[in-house]
Amino acid sequence: MRRRRAVLAESLPLFGLAMVILGPMVVAVDRLWAVTGTSPIAAALDLSPTGQQALWTATALATLAAVGTVMLGVPVAFALAATPDPWRRRFRALIALPFVCPSIVAAVGFLALMDLLGEGGQRLRGMSAWPEAGPGTVVLLVAMVWFNLSLAVRVVEPSLARADPRYLEQLRLLPQGQTLAGRIQAWWAQLLGPGLMAAAGLTFTFAFTSFALVRWLAPDTLTLEVLLAEQGSGAGIPGYRVDLSRLVLGAAVAQAAVLLIAVSVINAMQRRHAFALDAAPSEAVRSGLASGLWGEAWLRWTVCASAAAFAVLPLVLIGVGSVRMRTPEGWTMSLDGWRRALAGDAGGVTLMEAFWSPFHTAALTVALAVPAGWYLAAQVHRAEREGRARLARIIDLLAMVPLVVSGAMVGLGSLLGLLRFAPGMLASPWLLPVAHATLVLPIVVRVLLPAMRQMSPDFEACAATLGMGPWRRFALVRWPMLRPATVVAAGLALAFSLGEFGASWIVVRSTDASTLAVLVDTWLARPGFDPTTRPAAMAVAVVLGTVTMVLMVLLERWREDRVHGGL
Repeated sequence: MRRRRAVLAESLPLFGLAMVILGPMVVAVDRLWAVTGTSPIAAALDLSPTGQQALWTATALATLAAVGTVMLGVPVAFALAATPDPWRRRFRALIALPFVCPSIVAAVGFLALMDLLGEGGQRLRGMSAWPEAGPGTVVLLVAMVWFNLSLAVRVVEPSLARADPRYLEQLRLLPQGQTLAGRIQAWWAQLLGPGLMAAAGLTFTFAFTSFALVRWLAPDTLTLEVLLAEQGSGAGIPGYRVDLSRLVLGAAVAQAAVLLIAVSVINAMQRRHAFALDAAPSEAVRSGLASGLWGEAWLRWTVCASAAAFAVLPLVLIGVGSVRMRTPEGWTMSLDGWRRALAGDAGGVTLMEAFWSPFHTAALTVALAVPAGWYLAAQVHRAEREGRARLARIIDLLAMVPLVVSGAMVGLGSLLGLLRFAPGMLASPWLLPVAHATLVLPIVVRVLLPAMRQMSPDFEACAATLGMGPWRRFALVRWPMLRPATVVAAGLALAFSLGEFGASWIVVRSTDASTLAVLVDTWLARPGFDPTTRPAAMAVAVVLGTVTMVLMVLLERWREDRVHGGL
């Protein structure tokens, strides 16, 4: 009886979290299934031509973005690893800036770049990546590579920390090591392959679910995420556009299937690759790298400086664009965009209103995500210590499920669920935080779990022998050791909530809430005949980008000083 109660006490919180994590997807699929009378699998296998085109376009764009990110990231990582401190740290920090900025800010940055290029920028926005792709997909692919470049860099660079040059020198004495192809096959592919596959998988996932970049850089391009976000609001209504509900159902299931495959590959590669993001190449490794191709200082500096300029330029241009306004006489510098953003618009939201509201949402997100992530990470760690590997994998997979459910799907599922079960909750201040907490949960778990694994159980055992109860052991032993990782996890959840766009865009349109990310989109969507509209959008983007990047820089410094482990 006591054992049964213990199992029940252990399983009920997991069951509750599973319902929260899987709830949006399950509710959305169940609602669409009931409206259409078509099973999810049948809807996915029988996608309409529109759905098939969206699936193909999303897959092709994500694949090209992953390949481009890895191809560009490898030489940058090698050049960075061969560069001595302190310039290595400075270049690495600059290259990491795009990945920590919200996706809508990245879109605005490339719009500002296209504006600066003038007619050349307009021609670039009209170029297609392949004949059937929509205009703007070339710029979109460049933006996706820009956004994810630091992933490949931060995966390859720690791998180089284990590249002892002595092994490579010994390999050169063997027949297989006499040629570059042989060294790549026998050494570099084994050393870097799993990490590069993990980076490619992560890039594929982010690009596959990209919404803001596609919406504003290639607006005529239809991907699954765009289809779900823009068409999902009309789905799930009994007797209305059954064909639309069937399309959304099939698209949601197809998207989840592709993402499930990608996440499975990522997890498999991460198990083979030590994902130590804070590792730094030793002097021996750095000298070994510098003795070869990267021994040329001009080459190292050229590659690193070019990558840093590529990372920083769109962000700088957002600030320039916020004070650069088109007039009948030409371009002029003005603060009218900032004034309009601060004053708001007729029936619109002011910059300050949208500034403070997201912090309330973000605080609630942290309050939900950190305890839930702590609990899941603790359960995984406990199962691993007790030798229950299968249970540990199941709980870990549960925590990673939000990576398979896109932001658009979480937002759509939340709305359909509330419309069906609790329509009065649409005005609840918890609606958006719950959606954000669901999406950020994998990141929280990935920060806390390595820190828990590094804790020695001897500390708590000693505290127990001293007669300390569970709460005193937590306060005096566990919490001091996990506090740095918890602060990082909370900060990441805060930054994610402030910049999240997909789920927010869907939810906010049905509520009175607002976020800075949605406000940027709102300004961009306004008619362009007013010359202050685009600068106002960029002014809001400057505020959003500055807040999130400052927060991430502070977290990075905190992590380097106090946290061991990785995401």
